[in-house]
Amino acid sequence: MGSRIRFTKARQVFETFPELSETVSEPATDIAPDAYTLELQKSEAPLSAIAYFAHILPKRESVWWGMNCVAGLDQAKNEDDRQVLKLSETWVREGDEDARVAVHAAAEAAKKDSASVWIGLAAGWSGGSLSPSPEHRVDMPDDLTAKAVNTAVLIALGTLEPAKRDEALKSCLSAGLSFAGGGMMPAVTVGSSSSAFS
Repeated sequence: MGSRIRFTKARQVFETFPELSETVSEPATDIAPDAYTLELQKSEAPLSAIAYFAHILPKRESVWWGMNCVAGLDQAKNEDDRQVLKLSETWVREGDEDARVAVHAAAEAAKKDSASVWIGLAAGWSGGSLSPSPEHRVDMPDDLTAKAVNTAVLIALGTLEPAKRDEALKSCLSAGLSFAGGGMMPAVTVGSSSSAFS
């Protein structure tokens, strides 16, 4: 399979999502998005690579990547978290409105700021309306899914002891770049932990 990346140049991501430049520095050259992800990872703000990478994939692929990072890194999951991740996986695989509504409802009901819940919100915010009233539809902003994936991965990284975070960041981005290039999603691991998804 070919590349899953939505853009051919790193700058196009900032043209599509102007708000991204508030948290991620823009490239100085016409570099490819995957190469720019690695450049950001090696920069003084390596976590900005997570925010950037979450924006370069289509929504379902971005959620799948984030879900694999969360499943591999966050060992503090409870039953609600596992249920939200399961529903998120169903939405990634099925991609239909019923699956989106189900995962959104489960994430909203969990009412806590865990990495898994943010993955559920990322899937839920991939479509539908911001307004709870059917009479007043407000389309979801196009960048909400990527922002929620970024939040989820940052929370998952934060569950690790500081000494493991660099390794975890590299594992997460390495898996994502392999997947973005058209391959399978490798397991995201840190030390002895491993991903529940493949």
